[in-house]
Amino acid sequence: MRGLLSDLHIHTALSPCADRLMRPRAIVEGAVRRGLAMIAICDHNSAGNVAAVCGAAEAAGRGLLTVIPGIEIGTCEEVHVLGLFPTITAALQVSDAVRAGLPEIPRAGAGTPSWWAEQLLLDARDQEVGSEQRMLGLACAFDLAGAVGLIREHGGLAVAAHVDRRSFSIIAQLGFLPEGIVFDALEISAAGVSRERAATYQDLGLPLVSGSDSHCPEEIGSGCTALLVEEPSFDELRLAISGQAGRRCAVA
Repeated sequence: MRGLLSDLHIHTALSPCADRLMRPRAIVEGAVRRGLAMIAICDHNSAGNVAAVCGAAEAAGRGLLTVIPGIEIGTCEEVHVLGLFPTITAALQVSDAVRAGLPEIPRAGAGTPSWWAEQLLLDARDQEVGSEQRMLGLACAFDLAGAVGLIREHGGLAVAAHVDRRSFSIIAQLGFLPEGIVFDALEISAAGVSRERAATYQDLGLPLVSGSDSHCPEEIGSGCTALLVEEPSFDELRLAISGQAGRRCAVA
């Protein structure tokens, strides 16, 4: 067993609210520089840049950094849920289902903010290969139960995102954790960890993780989850979150 640090919530330039500098090679370089062994790419309502970041990590050196395919789903209740997946294919299948329920970006001149046009699709060398034409920053058509069910259907882990925040969290939007919807973990924001908010959620009976929710390069690694695992892999992450076979996770 060995201890390692992971950042399980990183955005790329595909997310409409993210910096254009959040490109695959820059993300990988930033993660390695900060001593991370694992990251998860969780863009808003899309996994369109996951393969590019995985490719950038492979190009940087096999085993240097593990990239977990992910997505941050904004449900119709405006609750944000992270989906973490064992494969790129699984993440893209969920992404396609979520994307189908989002409206297209209106034509220029119809009152559309300029940043809608900057949802960048990238390759592993940071080159722009297109732009997403659906409005990723909006709530999708899935409700909370549907989003969690979709994640589980594709073998993923469902994490309630930044539960300590006053917006877009399950606590802020609903005021409680609904019965019948089971999360694998609760995410405490980086700011929440630094302000010792994690203790507030320890009695809810779910593992606690943290991630930077980084939208610009300097934020990468500002929030971390410490893992005690055999290796940095999705299977080991699942064991650590569930506390099985001697694996452990904790906010760092």
